Amino acid sequence: MKSKSIPDLRYLGFFILLLCSIVAKSQQQPKTIERINKLIADAKSTSLKDTIATKKSLQEAITHSIYLKNDTSLAKAYEVYGIMYARRGFNKEGLFYFKKQLEASKNSGFDAYLANALINISNVQSELGDNKGSIQTALQSLRLFQKLNNKAKQGNVLMNIGITYISMGDYTQAMEYQLQALAIREKLNNKYDLAYSQHALATLYSRMKNNDKALAYNQKALKIFQELKEDAISSSIIFNIAIIKIRLKSYSEAKESIESIIPYFEKLNKAESLRKCYVQLSNIADLQGDEKESEQYLSLAIQYSKLNGSATNDVGILINRARLNMLQKKYAESENDLYLAQEKALKSTDYFNIINVKRQFLTLYQESGEARKAQLMLNEYDQLKDSVLNETNILQLNELQTKYETEKKANLITILDRENHIKSLQLANNNLVLGENKFLIDKQQQQLTINQLELQNKNQLVRNQKLDAERKAQDIKTLKKQSQIQSLEIVNKELDIKRRNLLIFLILMVFIAVGIVSVMVYNRYRLKQKNLLQAEIFKQQEIAARSLFEGEQQERIRIARDLHDSLGQMLSVVKMNLSTMSDIEAEHSLTKNTAVLVDKTIEEVRHISHNLIPEELNFGLFGAIESLCDKITASEKTKASLSIPEALKQYKFEKQNELGIYRIVQEVLHNMVKHAGATEIGIDVSRRMNRMIIQIKDNGKGFDTNDIKKSSGLGWKNIAARVSMLNGELQVSSEILTGTAIEISIPEWNKQATA
Repeated sequence: MKSKSIPDLRYLGFFILLLCSIVAKSQQQPKTIERINKLIADAKSTSLKDTIATKKSLQEAITHSIYLKNDTSLAKAYEVYGIMYARRGFNKEGLFYFKKQLEASKNSGFDAYLANALINISNVQSELGDNKGSIQTALQSLRLFQKLNNKAKQGNVLMNIGITYISMGDYTQAMEYQLQALAIREKLNNKYDLAYSQHALATLYSRMKNNDKALAYNQKALKIFQELKEDAISSSIIFNIAIIKIRLKSYSEAKESIESIIPYFEKLNKAESLRKCYVQLSNIADLQGDEKESEQYLSLAIQYSKLNGSATNDVGILINRARLNMLQKKYAESENDLYLAQEKALKSTDYFNIINVKRQFLTLYQESGEARKAQLMLNEYDQLKDSVLNETNILQLNELQTKYETEKKANLITILDRENHIKSLQLANNNLVLGENKFLIDKQQQQLTINQLELQNKNQLVRNQKLDAERKAQDIKTLKKQSQIQSLEIVNKELDIKRRNLLIFLILMVFIAVGIVSVMVYNRYRLKQKNLLQAEIFKQQEIAARSLFEGEQQERIRIARDLHDSLGQMLSVVKMNLSTMSDIEAEHSLTKNTAVLVDKTIEEVRHISHNLIPEELNFGLFGAIESLCDKITASEKTKASLSIPEALKQYKFEKQNELGIYRIVQEVLHNMVKHAGATEIGIDVSRRMNRMIIQIKDNGKGFDTNDIKKSSGLGWKNIAARVSMLNGELQVSSEILTGTAIEISIPEWNKQATA
């Protein structure tokens, strides 16, 4: 029996360990998904403020999602990535990540995620000027939301399509889609979405030059968004109202409105919104005849201008530059900018931008005195404007609006009629129910009398049956007692057998548990001892390495000083003696050759001394770094700058530590100039938590930080080794196309006692 039970116990122990590992893994997965969701939520909260923190959170979320093969979480992470880039105007990068979102959404098998990805792609396509592609993508998304019966999302897509048609100048299609969106949102009664539809209709009426309706819809939307405390959208609507006020020649009101929202945009650093505000202030000044003020506002607008690939943004910036050149009488430069703007506007099929460029061409030719070109441009401008804002189109748009209002009222009347008819039917039905209830009550009373008589007869019969039942019950009780006694005896025997088997099983389980615990405790003890030994070895190696490093630095300093102070001075005396001899023996060539050789020897000694410890360190670490920046800037390929607070300029390190920090910074700058292709490098020095912080950033092409571990060169290894010897910390963050940021943190105990 013993020989058979031993392998069974081994298998049982193995099974227990395997079961524990499976349970642990299954418990870990929900925690990982919870971690992914938290990382995505953190990324959303920081996406408008800190791109580095956002990217770090998203990269970790993507890594976990790929490990779990969770396409749903992957789609969410890519969506936040795309939104982060799109909000900052990097639409091409945003489109890249939205396409990744689309791929992950397809793999997830959920139509809702797929439809969201298509909406995002459609919005970026519109920003990049691909209006036709944007509409096609949006229609794909609309079909999916119709399949899912998601009315709210259908309203969003319909409104976006309408806005795209507005930019294309197809106001009839724009009105149809906007009214469809408005009808859905009125039924859902979502205040935010309803206000957004009113805002979109205001934009449409503004483009149609219907200032009264545009103003009315904008004011309705503004009231709701202010109640909801949506400051961003409220500021945009105030800007749109100001543009209408300019058309109505209420210049002071328009200027006051624009100036009220500029601080908000400055707080959020929204460059594009600030550019538009200063452009409209320039227009107001121009309309009031103040050319100088108009030029000043245009100059401010151009300071916030940045071409980012978005057709609307880029065309607007080029028109601003053209207008500024007009004011400065630079007509050729102005015409070049307008041709570029026209090319982008035509490519994007944006009607508003196209007609705006034509109007600027007309102004340019009028101001430059080119009457023939001005007349031709006026004809083109009038034809283009009439092609959209003609009487037929306006009538169609008014008919659509009237039809929508009429259908809305008719539907309301139909609903009221139905409700009245239903109430009448309910009243008639209630009367019928009351009559039926009265008849049933009378019938029930008659039946109750009959039932009482039958009940008396049954009671007598029951009493007789009860007596018979009591006799039979007494006999059954006697039989049951005998049966129970026999059952109890059988149960007692079974309990004795179970107790004996249970005791044997418990003893076996105790032996198994003690064996498993003993093995685990022993293995843990061995692992702990091994870790302690390894830690002590690492500690001793670190102490030895630091001592070697400090000794090497001290020896370099001593050798450099000896070369400079001793050997250098002795060679200088030799040179003086040779000079005296050459004066006495002017024609002696050997003396001259010896003097030249001594000069070369002195120069070589200086060079060796400088390599051991740079001369610039005689003026302090920060003076040496500043000199290094000046040398890089002098190359005219890269501009390097040092920023240090006045209070830290007198901060002194120990001499060997100064040399180590200088070599670290020198190696980092060398890598940035040679490998990153940077045109600008900034060095910031600060103090944080009793540590000196040196931050070095460039605008180079960036790289994958994972490549540092794979690097076979000595550069990064030397940097890491020197930072470690100083008990410092090194952090490297980089992203392709966005540059590199390196932070070096050094404890204050490395400074001199006099600092």
